[in-house]
Amino acid sequence: FTEPYFLGRRIAAGFDIFNRTREYDDYKSETLGATVRFGLPITDNISTQLAYNISQEKYKLDDDCDPLAGCDISQAVLNGIEESPWLKSSVSLALVYNTIDDMKNPHEGIFANVTTEFAGLGGDAKFVKVTARGSVYQTLSEQLDLVGVISGGAGHIQGFGNDDLRIFDHFQSSDRMIRGFAYGGIGPAAPAPSDDHLGGTTYFNASAEAQFPMPVIPESFGLRGAVFADAATLYGSQIETALVDQSTVDMQWRASVGVGLMWASPFGPIRIDYAIPVLKEDTDEVQEFNFGISTRF
Repeated sequence: FTEPYFLGRRIAAGFDIFNRTREYDDYKSETLGATVRFGLPITDNISTQLAYNISQEKYKLDDDCDPLAGCDISQAVLNGIEESPWLKSSVSLALVYNTIDDMKNPHEGIFANVTTEFAGLGGDAKFVKVTARGSVYQTLSEQLDLVGVISGGAGHIQGFGNDDLRIFDHFQSSDRMIRGFAYGGIGPAAPAPSDDHLGGTTYFNASAEAQFPMPVIPESFGLRGAVFADAATLYGSQIETALVDQSTVDMQWRASVGVGLMWASPFGPIRIDYAIPVLKEDTDEVQEFNFGISTRF
């Protein structure tokens, strides 16, 4: 929920309540939380957003996973599961630059966001996280309605005080970082035989994409196609050295190429991508198809 003119002023105020679950190979997670946020315009193209987030995270082994009976789960993940549930309380400040011409179907402009998050206002998590991302849209051919998109991002997270970063506070890869790989499918990993991906402390990613209307299909259907190339690296770890395969900790780039189909449906923008990794490591987990809500910004 968002109120664009809070108290009759040019202040956007809103809140979100969420309950997220995610299935992994041998365990599952559930996160229940809420966010309160305030947005304030600085100029026509620059705004800032202050947010407070509180959430409880629970991790649980699958019923058929018994580490004593040969379930291949890493000690690092087991340690994280045993520490849960835990509470995360954080405040974040974002600076946004936006000159996009149409947020639903952009053809021209720049969108950039830099966010700093501090966790440690009570709760169990204690870290400082900085992320940045940006996209440039440019019409390449008005006649063909061909749009080029260049995107990039970066992030770093570290524990503060005397506390190292907990395993589940590390960055995890996703389709927003690089397509063609599973969620959490790249980056530092546990030693064999589990090869669990443990997340990283630093990432960089970049993408080049061309978007175009689908041939024959009427424009009113809201279907557009895309071809793209992605590259990303996720590295660094604050997990105990003995619990991480050190050959996976250093910067190692991955790359993929693929095609996508976007639909401006009545329920929101939907996107399907098919991507093939062209540069990967032996421990990486591939996922060629990805389907979901298209969240560009």
